[in-house]
Amino acid sequence: MIAFEMKSWGITQSRWQYSREYGRVWIAFAAKPDAPQPTQTLSFHTLEPDNKRYAALAQLVSQVPVPAPDPATCKNMMTDQPYGTIRMTRGATTTEIAWNAGCQDKDYLALLGTLREADALVAAWGKAAPVNRTEDQPAR
Repeated sequence: MIAFEMKSWGITQSRWQYSREYGRVWIAFAAKPDAPQPTQTLSFHTLEPDNKRYAALAQLVSQVPVPAPDPATCKNMMTDQPYGTIRMTRGATTTEIAWNAGCQDKDYLALLGTLREADALVAAWGKAAPVNRTEDQPAR
């Protein structure tokens, strides 16, 4: 299973999980900032299992260094950038990497590029998949 989440100012911007055996879900987020109480609509897109898709995603995510560079030791940090986690589970072992897109160090930019590419890949699958359900929630 590979799972990904990206947030900005505490609000989820992207979230998905995918496995070879079960497929899973890509969740689209649409903010409603003009509502009386700011909300967002979550649209859950079902991703069917697909060995080729999983292999492409796993190959891409295999480029994530373990351990990953630590954003706490970043020398060139910008504030107010997205942040999140990627989780890679194989059997009983899960590797979780917290990341912060504000780190602009050279080695960290490679990690961010891989994460962006993985997110874009799964988003493309999700946008082409049917919506299984929707739900509204507070924006914060």
